[in-house]
Amino acid sequence: MGLPPDVTTEECIFSMQTYIIVTISCHQVCFIGSEYNPHSGMPPRWFLPYEDPCECTAIRLGGMRITASSYRQGAPHYLNELFMSEDSDEIQAYFDCQPAENNPAECSSPQPLGMEDGTIHDDRITASTDYDIYPASEARLNNNNGWMAYSFNNCIQFSNPFHNRICGVLLFHCSSSSLPSVYRYDANPWIEVDLVQPTVVSGVITQGHYFRYVKKYKVAYKKQPSSDYEHITDGNGNIKVFIGNTDVNTPVTNLFAESVVATVVRIESVEQHKNAALRLELVECRHD
Repeated sequence: MGLPPDVTTEECIFSMQTYIIVTISCHQVCFIGSEYNPHSGMPPRWFLPYEDPCECTAIRLGGMRITASSYRQGAPHYLNELFMSEDSDEIQAYFDCQPAENNPAECSSPQPLGMEDGTIHDDRITASTDYDIYPASEARLNNNNGWMAYSFNNCIQFSNPFHNRICGVLLFHCSSSSLPSVYRYDANPWIEVDLVQPTVVSGVITQGHYFRYVKKYKVAYKKQPSSDYEHITDGNGNIKVFIGNTDVNTPVTNLFAESVVATVVRIESVEQHKNAALRLELVECRHD
């Protein structure tokens, strides 16, 4: 049995038990095993033989029906199900890890840039769509209100346009054919902040609003008002998809791999719970 093409002998440990070879990466590629003891009366259990699964950037299938202690590298991390992934962001979310870019040692106290305290004026906050009662200008961290993008689906059309409007604003489930043209489904929701002057931006803090939140998002920015949008990238130069919120109120901080100088910052929702809703703050890491 040969090594996977991306794993070297120095990076791996092999353990054999009854014709089974288990390959375990000592670095980033991790292998999940199934522990089984026929004398225990317990069903097989999936486990990762690592103290911290958050260090894994890929999880692949390793040995089946072996004893965890036979090749333990650390305290095994038991799972209730088989989990495999080649996506480091998915792994970070699955194990509820601190994102790799969030390094408290390098940025222990990110400084807010003015969303929460109102330094950034309302007219500098815009969005792809918003409701009258949930406008972009309300998308401030810890605000009682927030921003929400349109999301309409299967609403009965009323003969009175006013009733259609109430349906769109209050019930959030109307189809675009049921409403005046101003109300529509927002397939690519975004919200952006105009910082006016070139400003160092190091990350974003997000919350959801009104039973809705953004689960994954990308960040685009302009270096100058006349510039094209560029996206924040990961260490390999790929557009970074950040893991956002899993509930409405818990703030989630994502710091960039490298700070950028921007005049405009846009958050583009990739995946949301129900429809896109945000409260946010932009932050800068200042190194004294």
